[in-house]
Amino acid sequence: MSALTTILTYIQDHPDQVTVEPFQYANVIRFGINDQTDLPEVEKLFPEMRLHVNRIDPDYVQSHYDLLDSFYRQTEEKQKDGFEDVWITTSHLSDRQLFLVDLSFE
Repeated sequence: MSALTTILTYIQDHPDQVTVEPFQYANVIRFGINDQTDLPEVEKLFPEMRLHVNRIDPDYVQSHYDLLDSFYRQTEEKQKDGFEDVWITTSHLSDRQLFLVDLSFE
C-alpha cells in the first residue's frame, strides 16, 4: 500500500483520533493527526513547520476515486461535475504536535 493510501485510510478509519480543522475554503478539507501516530514517510511527507505540496497523480485519483470522493463529500461546496485534480498539502506542525493533511479538490 502506498504511503498516501495508508495516510488517507488512517484518517478515514480513525475519525476519533483525527481532528477536522475548521473550513477556510469551500473545496478543501483539512485534518490534524497527533504527531505521535506512526505514519509512513514522515520525514519526507511532513517537513517540520514547512508545507509540502503535491498534485496527486491523475492515475492515482482514478484508481482511488472512491476513497478520495469520501473526503470530497465532506467539503462545503461540491461542484456538479465532481473533481478531477486533487492536491495534498502536508506539514508537521511541531508547535501543535500535529501532522497536517490538507486535500484540495479542483
